[in-house]
Amino acid sequence: MAIPHSFDSVLDKAQVTLDDAIGSTSAAVATLASHARGEERIDTVNFPVEETLVRETVELLDRWKSLALSLVKDLDRVTAEADLQHRRRFDENAGFEDASLLRRKLARGPMKPEAIIADLDAALSASATLDLLFKQARPALSRCFHDCEIHLEGAIKRRRKLDFEIEEVQRDADAVITRIASLRRSLPLASHPDAHPELGEDYRDLLAEQDEIRKRERGLQSDRMMRQRLIDIYEGLAGVLNAQIAAVGAMAGKLTVDIEQRIALLKALALEVDPPSLVAVRPAAVESLIQAFESNVLAGHDLAARKAHVDFVFARRLEPHLLSAPAEVEETSDDVQPEG
Repeated sequence: MAIPHSFDSVLDKAQVTLDDAIGSTSAAVATLASHARGEERIDTVNFPVEETLVRETVELLDRWKSLALSLVKDLDRVTAEADLQHRRRFDENAGFEDASLLRRKLARGPMKPEAIIADLDAALSASATLDLLFKQARPALSRCFHDCEIHLEGAIKRRRKLDFEIEEVQRDADAVITRIASLRRSLPLASHPDAHPELGEDYRDLLAEQDEIRKRERGLQSDRMMRQRLIDIYEGLAGVLNAQIAAVGAMAGKLTVDIEQRIALLKALALEVDPPSLVAVRPAAVESLIQAFESNVLAGHDLAARKAHVDFVFARRLEPHLLSAPAEVEETSDDVQPEG
């Protein structure tokens, strides 16, 4: 079973990683904003630095998600073990149907209600902290995603404007080529423009104009290529942020139902102990969770079905490789349901 406060170090690491990820994401989005602003050229952009900034941001976001995912799963395992120990008090064969070594070990040694309660208290304390992390992460990541999308729209509009400018320059180039060809056709065969001073000057002017148009087109093409490269970099970041927000929603949704399960189990165990023998001073955050549970008339309602639902959404979003084949094939409307 879980050791009280054993989640503290992981929660501290998750908090630091989340802060770093949000800070890095904000810096990356601010950098994009500086490029998307105005009509200036971006030929001075240091793309290796930009790519490194975004890559490190994505790595921090993935590290945060991995830590949060592990915490949700570890807390769920603690709850499952506590539930098994509680069932063992009424059915000594509970757990033997599972062939896993851990379940067999737990089934051999039923715990006292006070010990199970202590583990649930530790899990609830960690749940309260993790819940606050999710409440911090979701709006911060959503804000970064929204800002990134706005700046990307500005960058894309500028690239589209470059597309139109390039098309216009190419039309000018085609017109000059046509004029040069027409001028050449007007000359007698085997003659040269220099042999006709009045035509030679026009010919040289057209060649100079053609060179200037080509120079303008090269500059526009270079600017467009760099802006497209910048867009590709930050579209990748926007995609990661969108996936992160969905992952946080799935984890927070599961944690909410799991907290209800822990509190319901805690209340069931409290009826089996002698109150004077149980000294439980719970943290304010845990007491707040319990009070919210007690004030919600729907808390604990249809808990098994709701937990099965959030577990499936959680696995489909974050661990699709663990889903069984039928579950993968089955079409549901979970994606369009609002998350609490």
